Amino acid sequence: MQNAPDLTLSPSEKRTLQRLAAHDGFDANGLDWVALQRLKKLGLAEDRAAGVRITKEGQRVLQRSTS
Repeated sequence: MQNAPDLTLSPSEKRTLQRLAAHDGFDANGLDWVALQRLKKLGLAEDRAAGVRITKEGQRVLQRSTS
């Protein structure tokens, strides 16, 4: 995982992270697949039994990017 201050998200990655944050568990069908793969690689999203979820680090990155 990269350090959050050095991390730059594309507009699509940011939207995908916002959508994940707005839902407790999410079916990945409606999300940008490429953005989701990068978010998972960065440790900002993860697969769970209930669907794809934002991680705590993902929440921190999203909060920093919207501040």
